[in-house]
Amino acid sequence: MLSFVNQADKRRLVIVGAGMAGSKLAHDLQQAYGRRYQILLIGEEPHVGYNRIMLSSLLANEISHADMPLVDTQKMQDDGVQIRSNDPVMSLDLEAKILHLSSGQAIAYDQLVLATGSRASVLLIKGACASNVMSFRTWHDVDVMTQLQGSQPICVIGGGLLGLEAAVGLVKRGHKVVVFHRAQYLLNRQLDEESASLLQTRLEQMGIEFRLGESPESFLQAPDGNVSHVVCQSGESLAVSLVVMAAGISPEITLAKAAGLTTNRAILVDEQMQTSHPDVYALGECCEFEQHTFGLVAPIWTQIKVLIKALAGEAAAFVIEPTPTKLKVSGVNLFSVGRVQPLEGDNCIFFKDVGANHYRKLVVNEGLLVGAILYGNVADGSWYFQLIQNKTNVSDMLDLLVFGEAYCCAQVA
Repeated sequence: MLSFVNQADKRRLVIVGAGMAGSKLAHDLQQAYGRRYQILLIGEEPHVGYNRIMLSSLLANEISHADMPLVDTQKMQDDGVQIRSNDPVMSLDLEAKILHLSSGQAIAYDQLVLATGSRASVLLIKGACASNVMSFRTWHDVDVMTQLQGSQPICVIGGGLLGLEAAVGLVKRGHKVVVFHRAQYLLNRQLDEESASLLQTRLEQMGIEFRLGESPESFLQAPDGNVSHVVCQSGESLAVSLVVMAAGISPEITLAKAAGLTTNRAILVDEQMQTSHPDVYALGECCEFEQHTFGLVAPIWTQIKVLIKALAGEAAAFVIEPTPTKLKVSGVNLFSVGRVQPLEGDNCIFFKDVGANHYRKLVVNEGLLVGAILYGNVADGSWYFQLIQNKTNVSDMLDLLVFGEAYCCAQVA
């Protein structure tokens, strides 16, 4: 059994998952309460504590490997955090409080945090098991994509945030990219048709081709087992060297479910991030709170703060709040937050400047701003977000609200 060295007087806290959530928790908890805890961070990937948000920039060759770390893992280890990478947890015994690793080692804990993240969803398309059908979730995925030589035909499945970031990164590397998206317009969860159309036009100018309203019918495999062609619903076949699945994510709950923790779509937690079992917590993409799961950084960072306080015995409670969405693609400025598809009783305020490629849509209900889409000029995004968070009554500034903070503040002055 793996023991914690020279830390007998400290509580043994194991964090399973060394992605953004797990590594930041380990870092912040060590900084705040390192005197109370001996922390072990376990990751299944060779790389630990990197910034997954920057994968698209790394793929686009806009940053280097040196820009990827989210936390300083060497300093964390110097400060006493134990880190074990490339050794996934295979089973969990809740009663004995023991984890079993792929390497065969067993680890005892006093308290456990599951930060196992999520997996890329794989659509049930014939031929999808081929070795050149991959996801866009890890540093290793980017390494595979960057090894492609010349100008290769690539199919990306999914016109959400991740799919578009992958498509842009691959196009910037000189590849020919076709994006399939089942919805009728891009980013259909964050945008309306007008703003999505502007986005599509900009991405087409970069060289990306789109097939909207459809998914591939099947994949044709060559004798070597790799996908050689994507068959469209029309019967047309497109030659490809690589297929990137970016059609959503599924919370990784295999370990938790097998151990007997209560799960739904993800691991159920309360407002202190505790699971159905004492001394076991979960956070990040693998957890579910009030029927919500989490794929954006802001609420996960809040979960970390709540959990650290809860572990320290302090009062803290996680609550669901609106979270803004930004597309991480150079040359494309996009901001979306709150309710972008109006409900009965909502009023919408629009602004569009075709020449400047600028679009805004604000959704207002009973004097409160409840949603906003900004495309092109997104400078006022944080201000609109603040208005939503603070539930500021905007009734007196409706005529100027769409023009932004400077106009509204000038009117008040």
